[in-house]
Amino acid sequence: MDATQRARIIRQRAVAKAYLTRMQSFIDTGDRKLNDIQVMFDELPNIYNKFETAQWELELSDDTDYSPDRQQFEDQYYQVEAKFN
Repeated sequence: MDATQRARIIRQRAVAKAYLTRMQSFIDTGDRKLNDIQVMFDELPNIYNKFETAQWELELSDDTDYSPDRQQFEDQYYQVEAKFN
């Protein structure tokens, strides 16, 4: 994998992480309408899939241990999902 492609994949992963953080802030603020919550909740699997795709590409590209990044994202993801529920 060349450096440009690697940088693009890392950026894709960072965008998914940032979106998840924005969703966490959204749900943590509290006073939201049910429709707003449902729309955001429905978007959660898309965020996970985007992260997962980029993460797999990185993990398959070299021998670097990316598991801490995966663990951090999954921990945050499941916390956000639980708050939505």
